[in-house]
Amino acid sequence: MTCSEARALLAAGIRPGSGSTTQARLDDHLAQCADCRALAFSSDQALLEALLAMPLPARPPARRPALRYALFLLLALLAGWLGFQTGRVVWAAITISQNVAAMQLPTLAPPATPTSSGVATALPASTPAPIPTAAYAPIQPAATGETITVAPSPTSAALEVAIVASVTPIRLPAIDGRAPVPTLMPTVGVRLPEGDAIHILLLGSDRRPGESWATRSDAIMLVRIEPSARRVALLSLPRDLIVEIPGYGYGRINSATVYGEMNPAIGGAEMARRTVANLLGLRIDHIVWVDFTGFTAAVDAIGGIEVELAQAIYDPAYPTMDYGITTVYFPAGKQWLDGAQALILSRTRHADSAYAREARQQMIALAIARRIREHDPVRQVELAAHVTTALRPHIRTDLSADELLGLAWSLREVDLGSIERFALGPDGVYEGLIEGDPYALTPRPGAIAALVQEFVRGK
Repeated sequence: MTCSEARALLAAGIRPGSGSTTQARLDDHLAQCADCRALAFSSDQALLEALLAMPLPARPPARRPALRYALFLLLALLAGWLGFQTGRVVWAAITISQNVAAMQLPTLAPPATPTSSGVATALPASTPAPIPTAAYAPIQPAATGETITVAPSPTSAALEVAIVASVTPIRLPAIDGRAPVPTLMPTVGVRLPEGDAIHILLLGSDRRPGESWATRSDAIMLVRIEPSARRVALLSLPRDLIVEIPGYGYGRINSATVYGEMNPAIGGAEMARRTVANLLGLRIDHIVWVDFTGFTAAVDAIGGIEVELAQAIYDPAYPTMDYGITTVYFPAGKQWLDGAQALILSRTRHADSAYAREARQQMIALAIARRIREHDPVRQVELAAHVTTALRPHIRTDLSADELLGLAWSLREVDLGSIERFALGPDGVYEGLIEGDPYALTPRPGAIAALVQEFVRGK
C-alpha cells in the first residue's frame, strides 16, 4: 500500500485493524511509515477533541411506570378488601339484628295484686294465679347452726357411679298440698353495684318439634359477666331441685317455665327468672331460652365442637325426641361432635349422675365459645349471624342485638380457660326427701347461700 492510498483511507475514517483486509494492509503500512502514522495520530486527536467539545443532549426525566401502576393496583386491592370486609360485617350485623328482633320475649303486663298465701294449692290451667311482684323478692338466709361445705362443680370428667337402668320420671311436681313441703330454702341477698356485673339465665327447654313452649327446662345455667374485671362464671342448678315457684307453691325448678306459660301475663321465661332470682337472691338481667332443635342447629351452624371425655359414657336408656329410649355411647378421649351428638352428651345422665351431666353442659358451653374464638373477628361476627339464623325459630330472649354484640365485644379478650364453674353438688342437697319421689332434690340449709357467695366472690 502506498502513502497516497493510506492517507486516502485515513481521510475516509478507516482505521487500522484486523476487521478486514484493507484495515490489515493499512496497519502494516502505518507500522512501516512514520509520516502516515503521525497523520493517523493527529486525525484521531482532532476527532477526540471535537467529540469532547460537542455538548451533551438533555436527558429526559426517568420514568417508572411499572412501579406507579403496581402502587395503584395495591391501593385498589386494599380498598376492595376493606370494602369486602366491611360488607361482611354490615351484612352479618343486619342479619343478627333482624334475627334477635324476631326472638324477643313478649312485653309483660304489670304484675297483679298479691293473692298468694304461700301455701301450695291446686290451680287449674285455665285460671292461673296472678304472680305478685313481692312474691319473688330475695328471701333472707334462715338461721342455722349446720356447717355446709359446697363443692365446686365437677370437671369435665364423668363421675364413677353405677349405671342406673331406669329413666328419670318426667312429670310435674305435686303442688296440691298432698306431698310434704320442704323447708323454706335459705337464700342470700347480694346487692351488686349497677353495671358491676350482668347475670344471664340460660334455659335449655325439652321442647320437641311440634310442641309449645309450655315445657320443662332440661338445663338451667346462670352466667355472671363482669366486663371491667373480664371475669365470667357459670352456675348450674339441678333440674330436679325443689324450690318455691312464686304464686304456685313448691315444685321442681324445671317446671317454672310450664307454670309461667299457663299465665299469658307472665310467661315461662319470666317465671323462670323470678324463681331463680328468688332462690339465689341475685338480679337476673337477661334470659336466653332455647329448645332442643335450636341447640342442635346452633352447634351445626359453627361446624361442630370438640370435647374431651375422661372416660367413656354408656347410656342404655337415653330419652329420644319421640319420648322413647335408645342406647348411646361416647368413647373416652377427644372427639368431634355435631349438633345432635352434642345435645345427647349434654342430656345423658344414666352413665354417671345429674351432677356430671351439669358439668358436661358447662363443658359444651365452653366448647361452643372456643369454637367461635378460633376464627378472626370478622368471621366471628358472621358465625354469630349464622347461629342467630339457625336459632331464630327456636329461641326466646330479652337481649337486643346491640346488647348481644356489646357483650361479645366486651368479652373478646377473656381467657376461656379462666372461666369459673360452679354447681350445687350432692353435698348441698337432700335426695329423696319427698316420699314417693326419690329423684327430688331439696337444698340443705345454708347450701344455696354458700354457693351464691362463692359464685359472686370468685374462686
